[in-house]
Amino acid sequence: MIPDYISYITIPIGLIGIYLYIKEIILGKTRPNIVTWIFWSIAPLVGVFINYKSGVSISLLASTFIAGFGPLLVVLFSIFNKNSYYIITKFDILCGILSVLSIILWITTKNVILSLSFAIFADFTAGLPTIIKSWTHSDTESHAPYSIGILNQIITFLVITDFSYINTAFPIYFVIANGVIILGIYHKKLFK
Repeated sequence: MIPDYISYITIPIGLIGIYLYIKEIILGKTRPNIVTWIFWSIAPLVGVFINYKSGVSISLLASTFIAGFGPLLVVLFSIFNKNSYYIITKFDILCGILSVLSIILWITTKNVILSLSFAIFADFTAGLPTIIKSWTHSDTESHAPYSIGILNQIITFLVITDFSYINTAFPIYFVIANGVIILGIYHKKLFK
C-alpha cells in the first residue's frame, strides 16, 4: 500500500480528464447526455458528505469528490454550448427519477452498507443513458474522463488498507462503469 496522501493526486488527474472532455464539448466532437452528467455531479458529492460522516478518510474521498465536481463542470459547459446534446428522452427522465429516488433512499437509510448501495444505484441509473449512448452513438463520446476515472480508482485501490465494502464499493463500481463506457466507445473498432 502507498501512503494515503498520494490519493490527492487524483484531483489534478481527474481535472485533466474533465478538461479534455470539456475541450471536446467546445469543439462539438462530444455531446454529453445532460441528465446523466447532472446526476453524476449530485450522487458523488452527496456520497462524499455521507462517507465523511461515516468515518471514511478524507484522502480516500478525494477521487469521489472529483467524480462529482468534474461532472458539475461538464454540466456548466454543456448548458452554454449550443452543440451539446440536449435531446432528453422519456428514458432519460425515467433514469433521472430512479436516480432521485435512490438518492433519497440513500440519504434517509440509516444502514451504512444499504445506504452506499443506494448511492451506487443512483449513480448507475443516472449513467445508464450515457452507457447506452456510448454503444449506440460512439462518435458522440470521448474516452478521456472515463479512462482517467479508471486511473484514479487504481490509485484509490493502492491507498486502501481496509478492503471493506464501504471503502471499495464505489471504486469497484466506477472501474466497471467507466470500462463499459470505454468499451462502448471503441467496440466498433475492436470488433471489426
